[in-house]
This record gives sequence, C-alpha cells and structure tokens, in this order.
Amino acid sequence: MDDRKSAERRAGNAARETASRAGESAREAAARVEESSSRAAEGFREYQLKVLSAAQANVNAIFEYAQDVIQAQSVSELMEVSATHSRRQLESMAQQSREIASAAQKLATESARPLAGTFGTQFGSMS
Repeated sequence: MDDRKSAERRAGNAARETASRAGESAREAAARVEESSSRAAEGFREYQLKVLSAAQANVNAIFEYAQDVIQAQSVSELMEVSATHSRRQLESMAQQSREIASAAQKLATESARPLAGTFGTQFGSMS
C-alpha cells in the first residue's frame, strides 16, 4: 500500500511540476509576443516616418523644379534645369529606397527576434 501511495504522490508531484513548467513557458511566450508586438509597432512607426520623409522631400523637389522652370530664360537653360532635376531625383530616390528597405528589414528582424527564442526553445524541447 505504501508503495502505491508513494507512486501516486510522485505522479502527482510530477504532474504539478509539469503544469507549473507549462504555465511558466506560456507566460514567457506571452511576454515575448508582447515584446515582439511592441518592437513591431516601434519599427513600423520608423518605417512610416521614412516613407513620409521621402514623400515630403519629393514634393519639395517638385516645387523647386517648378520654380526653376518658371525662371528659366531660354530653352537651353530649361534643358539644363530639367537634366539637373532628373539627376538629383534619381540619386534621391536611390537613397530613399535604400533607407526604406533598411527600415523594412529592421522592422522584420527586430519584430521576429523575441519570438525566435521562444519557438526555438519550445520546438527544441519537443524533439
């Protein structure tokens, strides 16, 4: 009888310990998801600011170009203004594209980083 009661106690203790570990793992996973969401919101805000900044710079460039076109005195000056504007815009767009792509990449990696630890440990312990 004592062996049976002892075995039942051990099984009960093991079940409580397993439940406790599962609860702790769930709390850790929830905390990581919360951190990931927070980082995603932060990263998305940064991404939006990059896009808005690029849009504002492009609108400003259009107005500057329009002013320069209006002030042009000859066709050759107009051609020069247009060529200069085009070159600047291509350079600007290339830089803006790099910055926006970098912000998007940072958003993806920073948002996923907290989750990588959770899923890596959870799946690793299942094997």
